[in-house]
Amino acid sequence: MAKKKKLEYWSCKIGPVDGTKVPIGSDGPLRMAIQNKFIEMFGEQAERCSSGWGLTEEMKTRLDIISFLPTTDPSGETLKQIDEILSKRPMN
Repeated sequence: MAKKKKLEYWSCKIGPVDGTKVPIGSDGPLRMAIQNKFIEMFGEQAERCSSGWGLTEEMKTRLDIISFLPTTDPSGETLKQIDEILSKRPMN
């Protein structure tokens, strides 16, 4: 019997930095460094690589809370509540 893949994503937040000091196109060099290291480590290009400046402290805190839910709420109840809220949101 084949072992089922356990797909995982690595995430990283870096900063903060004064947004007025972020030059146009500054996301590219950081993302390329990560892509190159991924290829070096795993021998293949990542299917997805997303990044971008503009994450506020308030949103970072919310995302941190959500990203730790598997540890802080192993029952999954909080995530179920979030999914319920999101399911009622109109799609663009």
